[in-house]
Amino acid sequence: MSELDGPNTRVGGLFVCPQCRNRLLKQPESFRCVDCGKEYPVIFGIADFRIRSDRYLSLEEERAKARRLATEVEQSFSAMLDYYYDITDDVPPVLAARYKAYHYNSPRQARYSLERLGIASDDVILDVGCGTGGALIAAAEKGSQVYGMDIALRWLMICQQRLREQGISATLVCADIEASPFPDGSFSKIVATDLLENVYSVEKSLSAMGRLLKADGKLWLAGSNKFCLGPHPSTRLWAIGYFPGKWRRRLVTGLRGVDSLRFINLISPARIIRYAKRIGLHVNMLSPRMVALDGEGTYPAIDRVMIKIYVAVARLPLLRQLLIWIGPAFEMALQKAPHSKESKGVDQA
Repeated sequence: MSELDGPNTRVGGLFVCPQCRNRLLKQPESFRCVDCGKEYPVIFGIADFRIRSDRYLSLEEERAKARRLATEVEQSFSAMLDYYYDITDDVPPVLAARYKAYHYNSPRQARYSLERLGIASDDVILDVGCGTGGALIAAAEKGSQVYGMDIALRWLMICQQRLREQGISATLVCADIEASPFPDGSFSKIVATDLLENVYSVEKSLSAMGRLLKADGKLWLAGSNKFCLGPHPSTRLWAIGYFPGKWRRRLVTGLRGVDSLRFINLISPARIIRYAKRIGLHVNMLSPRMVALDGEGTYPAIDRVMIKIYVAVARLPLLRQLLIWIGPAFEMALQKAPHSKESKGVDQA
């Protein structure tokens, strides 16, 4: 559920305008900037602070899809998730089944990941790209103050229903990480799972998260590795990141019917570390992404077998190091240095 009245006072007093960074006034159905006058609607209880939508849909198309999820299907998490993939034409059924398993498994996965980050009850946590809310559920179990942000209102509609069913209170906002509605230095911990592959700019998004962190705050990142020798999660095609862009587009389109990588940033641990150093974020932990499977068998059988083999291999010291660079996914914890200048060097890259 989204609570736009109350918890916001814990994060810098008020939201700020994503466009000019000045104070916003809460109105019955919107927020209005006291300086530039821009107005941001509240849709189904979720404030929409976007200046632009994601790269898949326009703002109008995206809001229409969110309304369909809110009005045309039974209001349950499982029904809404099924309906989402039914009305999303560019996700083949074979991938939809795996994506749904990913969402069902996300709270269990997030519990494991947050243990590595070290969540405390007094933390103020932001999940950037929160999707269906797996990390929000895991963080709320720790008694932390929890905020979820996603550029896709359609995902927040599903997330809101999931949190409602779990009895979890969290503030959900629809926003672009490059233009967030939160004051700088608002959060002690930020979680970004599979986010950087989907943003407009990897560098600017990482810089924005650095600014949102308090001094000595920590950022936990996880992402798919461009240089994976095995199947890429978005395509299930082996070593696809090694192909030149033109060949990659033709191959993915020919084998999957649509280029599911057309708006995906292919990233690697080395690239993230390089950007992080420029903005004063220091790597505390880097490892292959460790997968925690649920006990309900939501992943297809072959995937469960492959995941178990991967986890076993990732525990072997020498192979573990190799998997960081050529494995399917990586995770890292970064810490903000006191007095860091998050934007220095990034905008010049």
